[in-house]
Amino acid sequence: MTPTRNSSATEPNKRLKDTAADRSTAESLSTAGPAAHQTSNIRWLQDTGLTEGIILLGGTSVAHFRVRNAQAQLRNDLTPSYWSLAGLLIDGSRFVSVPLDRLDESSLVPVRNGVQLCPLADYDDTTRFPNIAVLRFTKNSGPVLGSVCRVILQRSIIDLPSLILPWLGYIWGAGQQTNPLLLGVGVPSAAFVETAHGMAGVELTPGLASAASCPEAIWQSAKWWHDFYAGPRGVQNKDHARGIIPEGFYAIRQPAAAVIGPKDEKRGGEIVARADSRKGELEILCDETLAEAQAAASREARPQPAKKSSARKRGRKSAK
Repeated sequence: MTPTRNSSATEPNKRLKDTAADRSTAESLSTAGPAAHQTSNIRWLQDTGLTEGIILLGGTSVAHFRVRNAQAQLRNDLTPSYWSLAGLLIDGSRFVSVPLDRLDESSLVPVRNGVQLCPLADYDDTTRFPNIAVLRFTKNSGPVLGSVCRVILQRSIIDLPSLILPWLGYIWGAGQQTNPLLLGVGVPSAAFVETAHGMAGVELTPGLASAASCPEAIWQSAKWWHDFYAGPRGVQNKDHARGIIPEGFYAIRQPAAAVIGPKDEKRGGEIVARADSRKGELEILCDETLAEAQAAASREARPQPAKKSSARKRGRKSAK
Protein backbone atom coordinates (compact mmCIF):
# COMPACT_ATOMS: atom_id res chain seq x y z
CA MET A 1 0.00 0.00 0.00
CA THR A 2 1.07 3.59 -0.65
CA PRO A 3 1.52 5.33 2.73
CA THR A 4 -1.19 7.95 3.32
CA ARG A 5 -2.63 9.98 6.20
CA ASN A 6 -6.33 10.30 6.93
CA SER A 7 -8.04 13.66 7.24
CA SER A 8 -9.91 14.52 10.42
CA ALA A 9 -12.92 15.72 8.38
CA THR A 10 -16.11 13.72 8.77
CA GLU A 11 -17.93 15.24 5.80
CA PRO A 12 -16.73 15.97 2.26
CA ASN A 13 -15.94 19.49 1.15
CA LYS A 14 -19.19 21.32 0.36
CA ARG A 15 -17.37 23.73 -1.93
CA LEU A 16 -17.03 21.00 -4.52
CA LYS A 17 -20.16 20.99 -6.67
CA ASP A 18 -21.32 17.90 -8.54
CA THR A 19 -22.67 18.87 -11.96
CA ALA A 20 -22.93 15.42 -13.57
CA ALA A 21 -25.88 14.90 -15.86
CA ASP A 22 -25.81 11.13 -15.41
CA ARG A 23 -28.41 10.29 -12.76
CA SER A 24 -27.22 6.68 -12.47
CA THR A 25 -24.18 7.37 -10.28
CA ALA A 26 -24.38 7.60 -6.52
CA GLU A 27 -22.50 10.91 -6.44
CA SER A 28 -24.90 12.53 -8.89
CA LEU A 29 -28.29 11.86 -7.31
CA SER A 30 -28.87 15.34 -5.89
CA THR A 31 -27.77 17.44 -8.85
CA ALA A 32 -28.87 18.14 -12.38
CA GLY A 33 -27.14 19.30 -15.53
CA PRO A 34 -28.00 20.06 -19.15
CA ALA A 35 -27.97 17.24 -21.66
CA ALA A 36 -25.03 18.83 -23.50
CA HIS A 37 -22.82 17.92 -20.54
CA GLN A 38 -23.26 14.25 -21.43
CA THR A 39 -21.38 14.63 -24.72
CA SER A 40 -19.02 17.59 -24.42
CA ASN A 41 -16.40 18.33 -21.76
CA ILE A 42 -15.75 21.73 -23.35
CA ARG A 43 -19.40 22.69 -22.91
CA TRP A 44 -19.26 21.42 -19.33
CA LEU A 45 -16.19 23.53 -18.55
CA GLN A 46 -17.72 26.63 -20.17
CA ASP A 47 -20.80 26.30 -17.98
CA THR A 48 -18.70 26.16 -14.81
CA GLY A 49 -17.36 29.63 -15.63
CA LEU A 50 -13.82 28.65 -14.59
CA THR A 51 -10.85 29.23 -16.88
CA GLU A 52 -8.03 28.52 -14.44
CA GLY A 53 -7.19 25.94 -11.82
CA ILE A 54 -6.42 22.22 -11.82
CA ILE A 55 -8.16 20.01 -14.34
CA LEU A 56 -8.59 16.30 -13.63
CA LEU A 57 -9.66 13.84 -16.31
CA GLY A 58 -10.54 10.16 -16.18
CA GLY A 59 -10.11 8.30 -19.45
CA THR A 60 -11.27 4.95 -20.83
CA SER A 61 -8.33 3.90 -23.04
CA VAL A 62 -6.11 1.03 -21.91
CA ALA A 63 -3.41 3.51 -20.82
CA HIS A 64 -5.83 5.63 -18.79
CA PHE A 65 -7.50 2.55 -17.33
CA ARG A 66 -4.18 1.21 -16.05
CA VAL A 67 -3.33 4.56 -14.44
CA ARG A 68 -6.76 4.66 -12.78
CA ASN A 69 -6.36 1.10 -11.55
CA ALA A 70 -2.85 1.76 -10.18
CA GLN A 71 -4.24 4.43 -7.85
CA ALA A 72 -6.54 1.98 -6.08
CA GLN A 73 -3.73 1.74 -3.53
CA LEU A 74 -4.73 5.18 -2.24
CA ARG A 75 -8.40 4.33 -1.77
CA ASN A 76 -9.78 2.57 1.31
CA ASP A 77 -12.11 0.48 -0.83
CA LEU A 78 -9.27 -0.46 -3.24
CA THR A 79 -11.38 0.44 -6.28
CA PRO A 80 -9.83 2.24 -9.26
CA SER A 81 -9.60 6.01 -9.17
CA TYR A 82 -11.94 8.23 -11.17
CA TRP A 83 -8.89 10.07 -12.53
CA SER A 84 -5.97 9.36 -14.84
CA LEU A 85 -4.62 12.80 -15.82
CA ALA A 86 -4.00 16.12 -14.08
CA GLY A 87 -3.14 19.48 -15.62
CA LEU A 88 -3.17 23.24 -15.15
CA LEU A 89 -5.75 25.25 -17.07
CA ILE A 90 -4.26 28.12 -19.09
CA ASP A 91 -7.63 29.32 -20.33
CA GLY A 92 -10.95 27.78 -21.24
CA SER A 93 -9.53 25.84 -24.17
CA ARG A 94 -6.01 24.67 -23.18
CA PHE A 95 -4.09 23.21 -20.29
CA VAL A 96 -0.50 22.18 -19.59
CA SER A 97 0.22 18.65 -18.46
CA VAL A 98 2.48 15.61 -18.86
CA PRO A 99 0.25 13.11 -20.67
CA LEU A 100 1.44 9.55 -21.18
CA ASP A 101 -0.75 8.80 -24.20
CA ARG A 102 0.27 11.63 -26.56
CA LEU A 103 4.03 12.00 -26.25
CA ASP A 104 5.85 14.69 -28.20
CA GLU A 105 8.64 13.90 -30.61
CA SER A 106 11.15 12.01 -28.48
CA SER A 107 13.81 14.72 -28.90
CA LEU A 108 11.46 17.31 -27.38
CA VAL A 109 10.73 15.36 -24.19
CA PRO A 110 14.02 16.29 -22.45
CA VAL A 111 13.93 19.82 -23.89
CA ARG A 112 10.46 20.51 -22.46
CA ASN A 113 10.85 18.24 -19.43
CA GLY A 114 7.92 16.21 -20.73
CA VAL A 115 5.46 19.13 -20.40
CA GLN A 116 2.94 19.68 -23.22
CA LEU A 117 0.30 22.24 -24.10
CA CYS A 118 -2.88 20.20 -24.49
CA PRO A 119 -5.95 21.44 -26.40
CA LEU A 120 -9.10 20.65 -24.46
CA ALA A 121 -10.67 19.70 -27.81
CA ASP A 122 -8.58 16.50 -27.68
CA TYR A 123 -10.40 15.59 -24.45
CA ASP A 124 -13.90 16.79 -25.35
CA ASP A 125 -15.40 13.35 -26.05
CA THR A 126 -17.14 12.17 -22.89
CA THR A 127 -17.03 8.56 -24.09
CA ARG A 128 -13.23 8.66 -24.11
CA PHE A 129 -13.00 10.95 -21.04
CA PRO A 130 -16.18 10.51 -18.99
CA ASN A 131 -14.85 12.02 -15.76
CA ILE A 132 -13.79 15.65 -15.41
CA ALA A 133 -13.17 18.08 -12.55
CA VAL A 134 -11.80 21.59 -12.25
CA LEU A 135 -10.43 22.51 -8.81
CA ARG A 136 -9.00 25.67 -7.33
CA PHE A 137 -6.61 25.68 -4.38
CA THR A 138 -5.57 29.34 -4.83
CA LYS A 139 -7.26 32.70 -5.17
CA ASN A 140 -4.73 33.86 -7.74
CA SER A 141 -3.24 31.37 -10.16
CA GLY A 142 -0.51 33.69 -11.45
CA PRO A 143 2.28 32.38 -9.17
CA VAL A 144 1.35 28.78 -9.99
CA LEU A 145 1.38 29.36 -13.74
CA GLY A 146 4.56 31.39 -13.35
CA SER A 147 6.24 28.27 -11.98
CA VAL A 148 5.41 26.26 -15.10
CA CYS A 149 8.18 27.80 -17.21
CA ARG A 150 10.71 27.14 -14.48
CA VAL A 151 9.67 23.48 -14.32
CA ILE A 152 9.96 23.22 -18.11
CA LEU A 153 13.41 24.82 -18.27
CA GLN A 154 14.94 23.34 -15.10
CA ARG A 155 14.87 19.56 -14.88
CA SER A 156 16.81 19.92 -11.63
CA ILE A 157 13.53 21.03 -9.99
CA ILE A 158 11.79 17.80 -10.95
CA ASP A 159 13.00 15.33 -13.57
CA LEU A 160 9.70 14.42 -15.22
CA PRO A 161 11.16 12.16 -17.96
CA SER A 162 12.50 9.90 -15.20
CA LEU A 163 8.87 9.49 -14.04
CA ILE A 164 7.54 9.00 -17.56
CA LEU A 165 9.71 5.96 -18.31
CA PRO A 166 8.50 3.60 -15.54
CA TRP A 167 4.89 4.62 -16.16
CA LEU A 168 5.19 3.88 -19.87
CA GLY A 169 6.63 0.47 -19.00
CA TYR A 170 3.72 -0.15 -16.64
CA ILE A 171 0.92 0.83 -19.03
CA TRP A 172 2.55 -1.04 -21.92
CA GLY A 173 3.27 -4.15 -19.85
CA ALA A 174 6.99 -3.87 -20.64
CA GLY A 175 10.03 -4.19 -18.41
CA GLN A 176 9.50 -4.52 -14.66
CA GLN A 177 5.71 -4.06 -14.92
CA THR A 178 5.39 -3.05 -11.24
CA ASN A 179 2.93 -0.37 -10.16
CA PRO A 180 5.23 2.70 -10.02
CA LEU A 181 3.30 4.18 -7.08
CA LEU A 182 4.44 1.26 -4.95
CA LEU A 183 8.02 2.23 -5.79
CA GLY A 184 7.45 5.87 -4.83
CA VAL A 185 7.22 7.08 -8.45
CA GLY A 186 4.42 9.59 -8.92
CA VAL A 187 2.15 9.96 -11.95
CA PRO A 188 4.02 12.53 -14.09
CA SER A 189 1.06 14.84 -14.72
CA ALA A 190 0.18 15.02 -11.01
CA ALA A 191 3.81 15.44 -9.95
CA PHE A 192 4.06 18.38 -12.37
CA VAL A 193 0.90 20.03 -11.00
CA GLU A 194 1.97 19.48 -7.38
CA THR A 195 5.45 20.88 -8.02
CA ALA A 196 4.06 24.05 -9.63
CA HIS A 197 1.80 24.59 -6.61
CA GLY A 198 4.58 23.82 -4.15
CA MET A 199 6.82 26.45 -5.77
CA ALA A 200 3.95 28.92 -5.27
CA GLY A 201 3.71 28.07 -1.57
CA VAL A 202 0.66 25.76 -1.73
CA GLU A 203 0.73 22.23 -0.29
CA LEU A 204 -1.35 20.15 -2.67
CA THR A 205 -1.34 16.67 -1.12
CA PRO A 206 -1.16 16.88 2.69
CA GLY A 207 -2.55 13.36 2.98
CA LEU A 208 0.27 11.80 1.00
CA ALA A 209 3.14 10.52 3.11
CA SER A 210 5.46 10.05 0.12
CA ALA A 211 6.52 11.95 -2.97
CA ALA A 212 4.42 9.68 -5.20
CA SER A 213 1.84 12.23 -6.25
CA CYS A 214 -1.12 11.19 -8.37
CA PRO A 215 -4.49 12.58 -9.53
CA GLU A 216 -6.32 10.60 -6.82
CA ALA A 217 -4.23 12.25 -4.08
CA ILE A 218 -5.13 15.71 -5.45
CA TRP A 219 -8.80 14.74 -5.54
CA GLN A 220 -8.71 13.45 -1.97
CA SER A 221 -7.07 16.70 -0.83
CA ALA A 222 -9.85 18.78 -2.38
CA LYS A 223 -12.61 16.53 -1.08
CA TRP A 224 -11.47 15.67 2.44
CA TRP A 225 -8.69 18.04 3.56
CA HIS A 226 -10.72 21.27 3.61
CA ASP A 227 -10.08 21.70 7.36
CA PHE A 228 -6.35 21.72 6.67
CA TYR A 229 -6.69 24.52 4.15
CA ALA A 230 -8.99 26.50 6.45
CA GLY A 231 -6.20 26.89 9.03
CA PRO A 232 -2.93 28.85 8.92
CA ARG A 233 -0.40 27.42 6.47
CA GLY A 234 2.97 28.82 7.50
CA VAL A 235 4.91 31.80 6.23
CA GLN A 236 3.66 33.47 3.06
CA ASN A 237 5.56 35.94 0.90
CA LYS A 238 4.58 38.22 -1.95
CA ASP A 239 5.57 35.64 -4.55
CA HIS A 240 3.29 32.97 -3.11
CA ALA A 241 -0.21 32.26 -4.30
CA ARG A 242 -3.04 33.02 -1.92
CA GLY A 243 -4.31 29.66 -0.74
CA ILE A 244 -8.02 29.02 -0.23
CA ILE A 245 -10.26 26.17 0.87
CA PRO A 246 -10.46 24.05 -2.29
CA GLU A 247 -13.44 24.75 -4.50
CA GLY A 248 -14.63 23.65 -7.91
CA PHE A 249 -16.89 21.44 -9.96
CA TYR A 250 -16.84 17.82 -11.05
CA ALA A 251 -18.77 15.35 -13.21
CA ILE A 252 -18.24 11.63 -12.66
CA ARG A 253 -19.96 9.79 -15.48
CA GLN A 254 -18.01 6.52 -15.10
CA PRO A 255 -17.38 5.74 -11.42
CA ALA A 256 -16.29 2.16 -12.18
CA ALA A 257 -13.26 2.17 -14.46
CA ALA A 258 -13.83 0.38 -17.76
CA VAL A 259 -11.88 0.17 -21.00
CA ILE A 260 -13.29 1.32 -24.32
CA GLY A 261 -10.87 0.05 -26.94
CA PRO A 262 -10.28 1.47 -30.42
CA LYS A 263 -12.69 -1.09 -31.88
CA ASP A 264 -15.38 -0.55 -29.22
CA GLU A 265 -18.14 1.96 -28.74
CA LYS A 266 -20.55 2.90 -25.97
CA ARG A 267 -24.21 2.19 -26.59
CA GLY A 268 -26.36 3.36 -23.74
CA GLY A 269 -24.74 1.92 -20.64
CA GLU A 270 -22.90 -0.89 -22.45
CA ILE A 271 -19.54 -1.15 -24.19
CA VAL A 272 -19.84 -3.20 -27.39
CA ALA A 273 -17.75 -3.95 -30.48
CA ARG A 274 -18.15 -1.33 -33.16
CA ALA A 275 -20.06 -2.77 -36.11
CA ASP A 276 -18.33 -0.60 -38.73
CA SER A 277 -14.85 -0.63 -37.22
CA ARG A 278 -12.30 0.25 -39.87
CA LYS A 279 -8.80 -1.09 -39.96
CA GLY A 280 -5.81 1.21 -39.87
CA GLU A 281 -3.15 1.34 -42.56
CA LEU A 282 -0.79 -0.88 -40.57
CA GLU A 283 -3.51 -3.51 -40.03
CA ILE A 284 -4.36 -3.47 -43.75
CA LEU A 285 -0.68 -3.90 -44.63
CA CYS A 286 -0.39 -6.87 -42.25
CA ASP A 287 -3.52 -8.46 -43.75
CA GLU A 288 -2.15 -8.05 -47.30
CA THR A 289 1.24 -9.45 -46.33
CA LEU A 290 -0.36 -12.43 -44.59
CA ALA A 291 -2.62 -13.09 -47.59
CA GLU A 292 0.38 -13.04 -49.95
CA ALA A 293 2.31 -15.43 -47.69
CA GLN A 294 -0.63 -17.82 -47.52
CA ALA A 295 -1.05 -17.74 -51.31
CA ALA A 296 2.66 -18.47 -51.82
CA ALA A 297 2.51 -21.38 -49.36
CA SER A 298 -0.53 -22.75 -51.16
CA ARG A 299 1.25 -22.62 -54.52
CA GLU A 300 4.26 -24.45 -53.13
CA ALA A 301 2.09 -27.16 -51.59
CA ARG A 302 0.20 -27.80 -54.87
CA PRO A 303 1.50 -30.99 -56.66
CA GLN A 304 3.50 -30.18 -59.80
CA PRO A 305 3.02 -32.18 -63.08
CA ALA A 306 5.80 -34.72 -63.80
CA LYS A 307 8.39 -33.57 -66.35
CA LYS A 308 9.03 -35.75 -69.43
CA SER A 309 12.45 -37.39 -69.52
CA SER A 310 15.05 -36.18 -72.04
CA ALA A 311 15.62 -39.79 -73.20
CA ARG A 312 12.05 -40.07 -74.46
CA LYS A 313 12.41 -36.79 -76.30
CA ARG A 314 15.58 -37.99 -78.06
CA GLY A 315 13.85 -41.25 -79.01
CA ARG A 316 11.03 -39.39 -80.73
CA LYS A 317 13.49 -37.32 -82.75
CA SER A 318 15.33 -40.50 -83.95
CA ALA A 319 12.05 -42.06 -85.12
CA LYS A 320 11.41 -39.10 -87.36
